[in-house]
Amino acid sequence: MMIDTAVIPCGGLGTRLHPITRWLPKEMLPVGLKPVLYWTLDETADAGLLRAIIITNPHKPMLEAAARNYPGPLELEFVPQDHPRGLGDALLRARDNLAGSPFMAVLPDNLFQGPNPSAAVLSTFRSTSLATVLLAEIERKDAGSKGATGRASVRKAPDGTLRVVAVADKGAGRFDTAGDTVAVTPIGRMAFSGDLLDEFEEVGRELAPGAELDDVPVLQRLARRNALAGVISPARFFDVGVPEGYRDAVAASPARA
Repeated sequence: MMIDTAVIPCGGLGTRLHPITRWLPKEMLPVGLKPVLYWTLDETADAGLLRAIIITNPHKPMLEAAARNYPGPLELEFVPQDHPRGLGDALLRARDNLAGSPFMAVLPDNLFQGPNPSAAVLSTFRSTSLATVLLAEIERKDAGSKGATGRASVRKAPDGTLRVVAVADKGAGRFDTAGDTVAVTPIGRMAFSGDLLDEFEEVGRELAPGAELDDVPVLQRLARRNALAGVISPARFFDVGVPEGYRDAVAASPARA
């Protein structure tokens, strides 16, 4: 299956970066004289994708205005998410635009320095025909600069690619290695077939009213069925959705005109 479209969820309110994100969307925060969203769009284009569906929030008009001035080659589409209700809900908002085609979910608050992680995920998706998620190896000493995500267990498949066999629930606050020196976790680059949105919808129907539809329950389902491939990225990973990660990204990206 060939993927040519990224879905980029930008509907969240960036509460972990208050107070600055009360006025400036976190996707507009500068890293090396470039807004975070532009780094994400550049990575998407460099991976060979042609189109980006940006999930926006009507309370963040600056974001869409800036995106429309992005100088890169991507075809951009905008879909509103009037209330942030989780990543799964954001992906479902793009359903009509996707029209059943496979896609990549590219989270803008994950930035990378090094080999293009989206390209690596796309390559594994093509070779395995399985839903594929990017994995980060996070050392205990760095866990305080990463947001809470679920630890993953992986094994090597006969073809040499990785299979994610379990994903833990997300914690709260920052990432927890559970005492291990290094732990593996899924992060914000995922490739899915179009019909996987049905699974997000099914999980959403089981939620309590008003609860967020996250990606973790779907990843857990896929892992239990041995239907989730993983790629460990050698690129340096910054979680710019938390203050510590944003600080590290700015420090690692000197401003250049």
